[in-house]
Amino acid sequence: MQKPKPSLIIFTDLDGCLLNKHDYDWSAAAATLSRLRELSVPVIMNSSKTVPEMTQLATELNLNEQTFISENGSVIRWGIDSGESSGTSEVIGVPRDQILTVLRQLKPNFSFRSFVDLGLDGVIAETQLPRDQASMALQRQGTEPLLWDDTEERRLDFEAAIQDHHLTLTRGGRFWHVAGHASKGKAMQRVAQQWAVQNIPALDIASSGDGQNNAQTVTAAIGDSPIDQSMLDVADVPIGIPTKAGLGVNIDLNRGIVATKQGAEGWSQAVSELLLRLDAFPR
Repeated sequence: MQKPKPSLIIFTDLDGCLLNKHDYDWSAAAATLSRLRELSVPVIMNSSKTVPEMTQLATELNLNEQTFISENGSVIRWGIDSGESSGTSEVIGVPRDQILTVLRQLKPNFSFRSFVDLGLDGVIAETQLPRDQASMALQRQGTEPLLWDDTEERRLDFEAAIQDHHLTLTRGGRFWHVAGHASKGKAMQRVAQQWAVQNIPALDIASSGDGQNNAQTVTAAIGDSPIDQSMLDVADVPIGIPTKAGLGVNIDLNRGIVATKQGAEGWSQAVSELLLRLDAFPR
């Protein structure tokens, strides 16, 4: 009997991975995305970006029917095939209003600039985003990014102070992110479990003689910065994309993949290797 091919779900960070960090271009990954659509492999975006930003990107990338995870795991936007209320956002962390209240209390004691402090013009200056996209980046539901302007010792004190309010501080590619006890990894597991319950097909899987689908579901996660580590740690296949400064995540090379190129080109390279490992391409 032919051994069934594994079912595959890919979770991916955006900036520095599927999107180039310097220009947000994804054209180098276009052919690979098209191949994944042919194979019916779900690509679940898992990013610090907001729901409005990711909704626009989902349309651009032709992922508009898929579920995605925003604000570093604090919000899940359920897609039409999720089994949840399609098109709805679920905040699984701490609402942003509560986070901002804590930050206002701490502001006199520490030097930092959150998105509220930066405002629209400041976010544009720091991210080089067009005005409409920067406006969407400000529409947050469960996190608050900030630039740390104080010493490392004071940052540790700040982290301890927000922990007293049941909040966390995690470093991303550009900003530190204040959130509740949510993470990209926890949200990824929640989505993957829901996907399994719905039994949504991924690769074309051979069935056993009794008509039952015995193929394993494989989760792959793609990231480039420490804030991605939680999803890389729980993925069956962790994939690291290097930055200009080198590899910013820890990858178990016994089960993972490290791209040799940056951004969308590295993303395409690593996903192509993943598909070859799983024998997804036709012989």
